[in-house]
Amino acid sequence: MLRYRYWISLGASVLLGLVFLTAGVGKLLGEGAFLLQVSTLVLNPAVASAIAAILPWVEIVLGTLLLTGIATRIAAGTSALLIASFIYYNGWMISQGFGFEPCGCLGIMERLLGDELSTTQSLYIDIGLLVLALGACFCFPGRLLSIRPWFWNRGSMRDSPPGNNNRKDSAVNGDIKGI
Repeated sequence: MLRYRYWISLGASVLLGLVFLTAGVGKLLGEGAFLLQVSTLVLNPAVASAIAAILPWVEIVLGTLLLTGIATRIAAGTSALLIASFIYYNGWMISQGFGFEPCGCLGIMERLLGDELSTTQSLYIDIGLLVLALGACFCFPGRLLSIRPWFWNRGSMRDSPPGNNNRKDSAVNGDIKGI
């Protein structure tokens, strides 16, 4: 039972981590363009510059944590909150008539990957990312505050229930029965 949860969590974490790293690096590389786009959409210039300065680093840190599996549940939960704010913002933008405007979600990486995403397309992608974040958060087989990387947990993710130490080679473990 724990094995499928491990793979769901690992797959969701890796996909989400790659998206966050791509978005964060793209925003950092095109910092001026991202700041310009945020300042046209946010009324307060101080808030716009704070978002442009902080958001790329938050995405890079979350992406790194999710890729390495360090503090997976904490990073996935934080990612879910961040993605929920993206969904709210994109929904608000669509309601204001900006559904076909470019979102700037991936920074300059959008140009490298092809076409720019519209706000409506970004909303659909964000809903998928929210599902990944919740999958990584709730399917992670470790404890809530576990900070161990996923590659260290691999040995403990067996199909047997916790506390069941049935091993085929019990003599190897020093457990000699019947003597």
